[in-house]
Amino acid sequence: MTDTTSSISDLIEISEDGTAFYEEAAQKVKDKKVSTLFARLAKAKSELAAELSAEFKPAPKSKKPVKKPASSLVELSKVYTGMRKQWPDSPVERFTRMAEIEGQLQTTFQKVVLDRDHSFVVRVLAKQYVSKAEVLNKELRACQRNA
Repeated sequence: MTDTTSSISDLIEISEDGTAFYEEAAQKVKDKKVSTLFARLAKAKSELAAELSAEFKPAPKSKKPVKKPASSLVELSKVYTGMRKQWPDSPVERFTRMAEIEGQLQTTFQKVVLDRDHSFVVRVLAKQYVSKAEVLNKELRACQRNA
């Protein structure tokens, strides 16, 4: 099993965390354009999580609890949670952290696209997300520059 195969369930979970984060963020910001961007990010992540969940069948769980090794994906999930708990006052800091998270996720999904151990459907779903994410991340970086 490759690194990306073992991390698909983590990517689904992170996408769900990202959905919750961006839905909440869309409500917090006053700028309508930024709020719309956050809502679009939430929708893209929600659709991805639902589509991957429908396609990806995790291995059966063993009776013994298995502790997952710490990974950069787990750290990304913690960043979403941390930002939800402690919303940065500075828009520059907020957008910088969001852009970093989204850039790392985009790179991870690009690896999934290239990993032939995944089904064709999983790779296509990852590719579709990467395409959507590129557009949304450009808009996020524009917000960062304008903050």
